[in-house]
Amino acid sequence: MDDARVPDTLFEFIDLNPDVGDFRTELLSGLAASPKTIPSKFFYDARGSEIFDRICALPEYYPTRTEIGILEARAAEIAALIGPGAHLIELGSGASVKIRTLLTALPSLSLYTAVDISRAFLLQSAGTLSLDYPDIDVAAVCADYTRSFDLPTPSRAANARRVVFFPGSTIGNFSRTDAAEFLTRIADILGPGGGLLVGVDLKKDPATLYAA
Repeated sequence: MDDARVPDTLFEFIDLNPDVGDFRTELLSGLAASPKTIPSKFFYDARGSEIFDRICALPEYYPTRTEIGILEARAAEIAALIGPGAHLIELGSGASVKIRTLLTALPSLSLYTAVDISRAFLLQSAGTLSLDYPDIDVAAVCADYTRSFDLPTPSRAANARRVVFFPGSTIGNFSRTDAAEFLTRIADILGPGGGLLVGVDLKKDPATLYAA
């Protein structure tokens, strides 16, 4: 494991140098499948992450504002279920917009860990969060969250309860088999007594989804 910590920052950065795979091989394999697919991880380099953030602000893209609305309305309830002193882990943290509602409601977290495959975007967002929430320890792990990876240990409570936050209805990008494998991997990360807060979407009219 390449455990590289960025100097002169207020957060711990662990760079696992995620291998995004052979683009040509995975592209040809996906296009030869039925239905045809392209792994979404190839979208999220620094430029792709910036474009996605702009897409999230469009009127047609309802998931982001809907999920933020739910988080804001249920923040106290969610915070009570997570409990004090937890280690909150966000998979696919991106610009870390949604997590702000939870961080505000959970000031006693032992650690917040952002996990994302885009190194540059992750450094920027984690750095901003560490400044905006100085009373919460922040860590960032550059990794492919669909594969196994190590997490930092909270300095405040080494055995803190782990809670994974996986918003954005991203679980819907997986096939049933891949989703089951992914959830099994999350269970291994959480360990006994852990928690999972996952965003899912309801069935929609195809025209709504195509517009989004």
